[in-house]
Amino acid sequence: MSLIARFVENLRGRLEMPEQRAAPRASDPALIVCLDGVDHRARNWSTGGACIEGFSGILGVGDIVSGTLRWKKIAPGQPFAAEVMRIEAGGLLALKWLDLPERILLRMETELE
Repeated sequence: MSLIARFVENLRGRLEMPEQRAAPRASDPALIVCLDGVDHRARNWSTGGACIEGFSGILGVGDIVSGTLRWKKIAPGQPFAAEVMRIEAGGLLALKWLDLPERILLRMETELE
């Protein structure tokens, strides 16, 4: 291995950040996150936030969003507010809950037990 390759590998090891999520995550049951009238299935969710795929809106990290959450496509949505924590290519959007309906929170806690 060249000197440059070893240097890069050493830097990678130092720059990798440990997992910082305090809440365990789940993907089942499916959580539907509705933003601007568009339904998105959460890739994973927790009592701290959710990660959704296929988002095509215009948002920035730190923006506050609101919408509705539900467990089934036919169930009525419950309002929520969240902060955008991360945006990645391909429409990946990571949210941190700011205001979560008690009904949704209780179900999350039950599912994560």
